[in-house]
Amino acid sequence: MAAVRARRSGGGGKGGGRGYDEPPRGKRRRPQPVPAYESMPRIARIKLSGGLSGDDMQVSGKSLALALTGGVMFIGIAIAGAAWLGSSLFDAREAFARSADATVANAGFEIAEIRVARLPDAPEISEAREQEVRSLIVPEGRHSILALDPQEVQARVESLDWVANARVRRLWPSTLMVEVERRREFAVWEDENHQSAVIDANGERLLTERVEDNAGLLRVVGRGAGPAAPPILAALETMPEIRDRTVQLTRVGDRRWDIELKSGAIVALPEEGQIEALEQLQRLHQQYALLDRAVTRFDLRAPGRLAVRIHPELAGAPLMGGA
Repeated sequence: MAAVRARRSGGGGKGGGRGYDEPPRGKRRRPQPVPAYESMPRIARIKLSGGLSGDDMQVSGKSLALALTGGVMFIGIAIAGAAWLGSSLFDAREAFARSADATVANAGFEIAEIRVARLPDAPEISEAREQEVRSLIVPEGRHSILALDPQEVQARVESLDWVANARVRRLWPSTLMVEVERRREFAVWEDENHQSAVIDANGERLLTERVEDNAGLLRVVGRGAGPAAPPILAALETMPEIRDRTVQLTRVGDRRWDIELKSGAIVALPEEGQIEALEQLQRLHQQYALLDRAVTRFDLRAPGRLAVRIHPELAGAPLMGGA
C-alpha cells in the first residue's frame, strides 16, 4: 500500500501525480501554426508556383469544340442583331419622314408646279429638255416642297450633259423654280479618225447634240483641235469680218491653225501670238478690204509681217488694186 501511495503522490516524475507529457493544470496547449502557403487561395498558389500544371489545366477536345461553337454562335447572333437593329432604325426613320412629308403637303405645301426656264442671256431650251429636267426633281414618295433640297436638285440637273449651270429656288408655298443655262453648240470637231462631234465653247463634246442638226457651225479639224479651239473661237466672235468669212479651222501638227475662208483662201497663223495676228488681219481688211481680194493665201507666221499669194482669176473676187 505504501508503494502505491508513493506512486500516486509523485513517484511518476515531474508534475506530481500527472504523467510527464501532461501540461500543468490551468494551461492549454497552443495549436500548431498552419504554413502560410497552404492557407493561400488556389489561384495565388498557382501564380507563386509559376503557372498551371498539367493537372490544373486539363481541356478535352469536346470542351474545346463546345467553346468554339459557342463563340461562333455569339458572333453570329451579334451580327444578325446589329443588322436587324440598323434595318429597323432605317425603316422607322423612313416611315417618319414619309409621314412628316404627307402632313406638310396636306397643310398646303404640296408641290403644285415645277417651272423650268433658261437663265438670263442663256440659249433657249426645248420642251423635251424641260421635261428631262422635271423628271430629275421630285424624289420618289415625296410630295411637299420642304422635302426638296435646292442644292441637291441643282446637282442633279447639272449632271445632265447639255446643262452648263442651273439655279434652283423654292417659291412658297408650292412652286419650284429651276433656271438652266444650256451649253452652247460652238463648233463641230472632226478628229484625226474622222469622227465628228459637236463641241461647246470649252471644246468639250456635247454628246446629246447631233452633227446633222448643227450644219451651220464652224468646223475644227485635226488631232487635238477640239480642246485647243476655245481661245481662237472666242477671238473670232469679236472679229465679225473674219468670222463671217470663215468655214473651217484646221489644226496643223497640233501646234498652230490654218483658217479656211469661204473664198477658198487660207490664213496661216503662227504658233504663238495667233490672236494678235488675227487682229492685224482684221485691221488690214478694214483699211483695204483685204479679205475680198483675189488672194489664195495669207501668211501671218512671221511676227508683224503679212505675205500673200495672189490668184487673179479667183472666182467672185476683184483683182488687187481694182477696188
